[in-house]
Amino acid sequence: MASTPALVSALRELGDRPAVVVGSRAISGIGLLLGVSPPGGLPRALAERVAQHAALAPSAARTAEQRLRHWAGVLGPLPIRHTVLHPATDLAVELGLATLLAGGTVHCGDPEQQPDELLAALAATGATHLSLPSALLWRLSRQPGLGDHDLGTLRLILHVGPEPRQDDVYEAVEALGAVLAHVRAPHSEDEDADRRLRADAEAAEAAAWKHSIGVTAEHVRDFGAHLDRAVLASLLLTLQQYGVLTDPAQSHHEAEILATARVTPAERPRVRRWLDALARHGLISRQDDGARQEDGARQDGDAQPHDSGTQGPSYLGAPALAATDVRESWRPAAESWADGLGPANALDRVRRGAARLPKLISGEEAPRPGAAPVRWAASRGYLGAALGALVRATAEAHTGPAPLRVLELDRDGAETTVARALTARPRPDAEHHLSPDGDRYDLVVATATGRPEEEAAALTALLAPGGRLLLLAPTAEQLDLLVTGDARGLAAEPAEAWRAALTAAGCPTVLALPADGHPMGLLGQRLFAARVG
Repeated sequence: MASTPALVSALRELGDRPAVVVGSRAISGIGLLLGVSPPGGLPRALAERVAQHAALAPSAARTAEQRLRHWAGVLGPLPIRHTVLHPATDLAVELGLATLLAGGTVHCGDPEQQPDELLAALAATGATHLSLPSALLWRLSRQPGLGDHDLGTLRLILHVGPEPRQDDVYEAVEALGAVLAHVRAPHSEDEDADRRLRADAEAAEAAAWKHSIGVTAEHVRDFGAHLDRAVLASLLLTLQQYGVLTDPAQSHHEAEILATARVTPAERPRVRRWLDALARHGLISRQDDGARQEDGARQDGDAQPHDSGTQGPSYLGAPALAATDVRESWRPAAESWADGLGPANALDRVRRGAARLPKLISGEEAPRPGAAPVRWAASRGYLGAALGALVRATAEAHTGPAPLRVLELDRDGAETTVARALTARPRPDAEHHLSPDGDRYDLVVATATGRPEEEAAALTALLAPGGRLLLLAPTAEQLDLLVTGDARGLAAEPAEAWRAALTAAGCPTVLALPADGHPMGLLGQRLFAARVG
């Protein structure tokens, strides 16, 4: 006498209790056996597979049940309320059937929902198990409002994707408080794409290697310390020359400083940034924290001037600086810079700009076009070589019937590295755009000018599925921009903030060049290579 398949027996045991839940609708174990077909891709696939399983020959049923028992063993003991955030892949169906075999309930979620909605649904169902793509897991674990949702019942998370970074795993475990089990999706297109991106990044680092010869971490740190010290001293001297901030025991309101130094209305945002930098780095002291928070909320102090009735924060000064001492502070920076870091004119531009600051803030001299940070001149050879190599690799690997669509968002309007890479031999079939045309792109190359969350969301929205983003972004403060540059570059964030923002924006793999710990990375500019899912 033929035995009853174990899955069928488990569904009979469930009886009228929920087996598969889709939104507000629940299908019982008996309902699945009677052929009730829930709406949606995964629920319908589960119902169809139950019907197929019930009709299997005994030998085929035993083979199928071996796989299901393996996954049921991974899920562990009851209770099992298993939320599955996958489309109807074979693996997702097997995880659902294994849940039913173990006597649990499958909750079919929508992975396209917003992260906060997914977290709310998990909390509402009291999920004990969660299965989802790895990239979606990293997004959920970094959701700002995660702590508002009670996920105390969650005990096991199965995430499917390429080999994860340990930092991502640790972060997800700490955020969600559950055990993580990684499931590799073999031979998937996403995994192949990630493997190609990693290989291309390794080749790009090899191509850029010669530009870092002779540069050590100690050398970079020493130069940075000398440069920042000289910049800050120049800013303080510029203001002290007008008789303010010369006494550590005397307080000056911001409005008094601006008036006494004869700062024009157009240059007040610049000088407010000076005061903030001088206070943050300990050369002067800010007395009222409340005003500091208000000022910082304005984003660099140039969005909204102080109301006419307020005097702004107040500052205690510092011992008076001598002009000769400030000029001398540039000497060690120049010596360190000349020792193989970059061209002399890049640092000279900042030093000459510092000498012109009194005339600049008073309106006697017109502002000059902003310049890139000095450290960029030291890293541009490395980053340019790496960027060119990644662009060429992307173009050469393109196999689609349509040309490779490339968007280069260069705020300076200069066609350089990307254009040369796209015209290299063998010439790839590519379209090079310098402004968006409304369609999606296979490759976007950009230089960051805003905050990570805003930049990541805007740039990934321009990419076609599977497309690549190559993003140059500041990862360390560049104080010389207070003298000669565009102060937007001051809003630097560490590399981890950019990785997190790009991951949250839908990039399952985010690589940074140079790699963490490389001396060139200390120059404060990184190239992020990412792929959208």
